[in-house]
Order: sequence, then structure tokens, then C-alpha cells
Amino acid sequence: MKKGLLLSLLMLISISVSAELQKMSGDGELLKSDNLEWSCVLDEKNSLVWEVKSEDKRLQSSLNTYTWFDGESGRDNGTFSKNCYWGKNCNTKSYTDDINKRELCSFTDWRLPSRNELNSIVDYYGDSDTLINSDFFPNTQMDSYWTSTSVKDNPKLAYEIPFFFGGSIARDKTIDTFVRLVRSAD
Repeated sequence: MKKGLLLSLLMLISISVSAELQKMSGDGELLKSDNLEWSCVLDEKNSLVWEVKSEDKRLQSSLNTYTWFDGESGRDNGTFSKNCYWGKNCNTKSYTDDINKRELCSFTDWRLPSRNELNSIVDYYGDSDTLINSDFFPNTQMDSYWTSTSVKDNPKLAYEIPFFFGGSIARDKTIDTFVRLVRSAD
């Protein structure tokens, strides 16, 4: 009896979380949840639009990694970045600039998410080993993703969110890791 009640409660939580997420086309149009191709995800609860990664070895490849750089701190040349198929300067600033030039989902105001924003899509109750709703965010690596949040007392470090155990950790900005961009839906 208790197991059945717990299972029902978990399913309701899972359904309500999914109901707050909507797929978007490359043109920014809302799509049905069963659509098999989409470029962005609208998070209605937090009024955010998220980038979706691709299996293709191009700009939005799920395997691309970047050093953290905002124009002032971090590493701009991406010396240690891997799988950067789209060109030189494999850093977060260059990547963000390139996505904005391409007008992903018809928007030009993409940015790195804050620590709290990226933590908002961590899904501890899902069916995937990667702590994210893979129905909306396929191709997410079971690894860490950069945030825009630098460590207050040490500007050489920025926070990243590990999608294999959640929370956040600080990492040297010269080390490469994964990126998922966001923008405000307002």
C-alpha cells in the first residue's frame, strides 16, 4: 500500500515537472511534447528558455567543451578544450557570441546560466542516470556544466553544476567543461 502511494506521488511530481517544460522549434514556435525535433525548451515555471544539445559534430554538439571566459577573466584561447568543431577560441564567451549570431530559436540574448538557474533543471527523480529530464534535454553529458557565477573570493574559479550528483562545485576557469545556454523568457 505504501509503495503504491509513494509511486503514485512520484509519478505526479514527474508529470507536473514535465508539464512546465515545452519544446520549441528553431524558429521559437512552441511544439507538442511528442515532437521529435526541437531546438530549445521553455521552462514556464522559471520563465527561462534553454538550449538543447545536438548529436551532430557542429556548434551545438553535446560533446563540445569550453574554458570559462567572460571577456575579462578566465581563459580566452580554450587551449584545453576538446571537441570544439566550430573554430578557434573554444571558450564560453565565443560560444555564446556564435549562438547569438545564429539567432537560436529566433533569440539573440543567450548567456551562461547562473548557478541557481542551472540547478533549477537538475532532476533528482527522473529515470536517467544523468540528473536531467532527458525527454526534453537529450544528449546531456553525465558531467559538469559551467554557470556564469564566479566564486566571490576567488575570481579564477567559477561554479559548475554536475549532472551526475547535483549541487555545485567550483572549478578553475582554465579547465574545460560543458555548456548549456539560457535566456529569460520574459
